[in-house]
Amino acid sequence: YTTSPTEVVCNGGGMEPHSSNNKNALLNLAQQHNINLPTDNDNTALPKKYDSILLNSQTPLSAALQKSNSDARFLICYISKKKKGTTKKSDSIALSSLLSPEVVKLINRRPLGKKQSDNTGSYYVWIMNGDDGAAAKEIDMAMKRLKVKPPTSNSKKSSNSKKKEDGPIFAIFYPATTVDSSGKLKVTPRLLAQHHCHPPPSSPEVMMNWANTIRKRHIREFSKLQHDRKEMQLLKERTEGYKESMKEDKARAEREERELQAKKEAEEKERLRLEKLEQRRQELLEALPEEPEAGSEGVITIALRFGDGSRDQRRFVAEETSVNELLNWVDATHGMEREKIELTTMNGSKTFVYVEEDDDDEQEESGNVTLEEAGLGKMTALRVTEIVLEVDNDEEEQDEEDESDSTDE
Repeated sequence: YTTSPTEVVCNGGGMEPHSSNNKNALLNLAQQHNINLPTDNDNTALPKKYDSILLNSQTPLSAALQKSNSDARFLICYISKKKKGTTKKSDSIALSSLLSPEVVKLINRRPLGKKQSDNTGSYYVWIMNGDDGAAAKEIDMAMKRLKVKPPTSNSKKSSNSKKKEDGPIFAIFYPATTVDSSGKLKVTPRLLAQHHCHPPPSSPEVMMNWANTIRKRHIREFSKLQHDRKEMQLLKERTEGYKESMKEDKARAEREERELQAKKEAEEKERLRLEKLEQRRQELLEALPEEPEAGSEGVITIALRFGDGSRDQRRFVAEETSVNELLNWVDATHGMEREKIELTTMNGSKTFVYVEEDDDDEQEESGNVTLEEAGLGKMTALRVTEIVLEVDNDEEEQDEEDESDSTDE
């Protein structure tokens, strides 16, 4: 059974049996062999510790080996062939001991005792005896995978008779992590001990003594399983951390790429805007009427005061010059966009802004009126200020949310 490192380390390797189905199958198996299990009043629920008993119908051999490896336990396998519709006495004896509360408690005991940091038990038990629908071919395949054969016995009819393989397989395996020819990790069962089963363990005490002897004899293998389990958990954490880091790096790179693209687009848009603005200023400058002579009839002088303290002035024909043309002059000669400035009289009584030609605004102080209609005197000083656009807080918050959503994606 091949698997990747992260599949080996995870609890059960993604092969966790369905607890309720497994327990129901256990109850049916116990009923067939007249075994009383500790259940609730309705005889439908088993203690949690019975999750360590695995049946082939719910958990195939490969999954049982994988689970044993992942949880750092040895695997006790009980395999028995029998004719359909019959019940072998040896099965009833072995299963009665194997499913007893005493043995179940033992297999869930920590193998390393106080030296063990986690709560993993000593064994999983995997049963395959035909009662759960296993065919003879499946049983043969399982024995081939485990590299075991049924124990033999001599026939009583003749001393010269051949030995007969008739007993069940009752063995303990070490689920070793190995590497196949392709470099992938796999779980390989290694036989630690096989019971002769003539007869099989006839009581929980005999079963517990045998399992305890094997546990103590192979305590180093338990320690290695625990060590490998921790190492694989660390590998999984590092792998997940690396994947998360790669994911974050990718998201950051994509975000930076979007920001860079947006910046380039904004810069290009601004470049084109300034190019058009410069072209417009040139056109406005060329369209600006010649300055009339001082003292001519209907001529007024406009003096400008800028925020930086600079000044400028020019004469215009009052009845022929609109406020818009006045703003065109400021735009063309002082590089201030006419749409973004306002002209205010020094006493603040009048304010003028640029008005597009198709604007229907007919207010006296709008930009499409003449200087004469605006009521400006022969010598008028105007303060030039940039218009500060007020940003709606709700719109600003919405923009921030939209940007956040875009980043999350």
